Amino acid sequence: MEKLHFVFETSQSLSDTGIGTIAGDWENKSDDIHRARVNWCAKKAVPDGCRYELISQSQFPPDWDNYSWDYSSNDGLGENSSFTQSWDEYVTQSLSL
Repeated sequence: MEKLHFVFETSQSLSDTGIGTIAGDWENKSDDIHRARVNWCAKKAVPDGCRYELISQSQFPPDWDNYSWDYSSNDGLGENSSFTQSWDEYVTQSLSL
């Protein structure tokens, strides 16, 4: 699997966009573990209530600076100030669904 990144709203509007990624070689783990780790990191990093979307390197638009994300197929909402679940708890819960 390609390395995943998360694109996110920096406020609850479409005006500002941020991008995040995770350190390490998580893309060499199983696809489910890699996706879960990026989701866990995004929940912890993205501001409360802001949408985020997981994308791979090949999904980056060619003109990043002039691209507008619509988040119509977002992968979740940030919970920056309230998300306290450990990685072990999160991965156990998310992979058991």
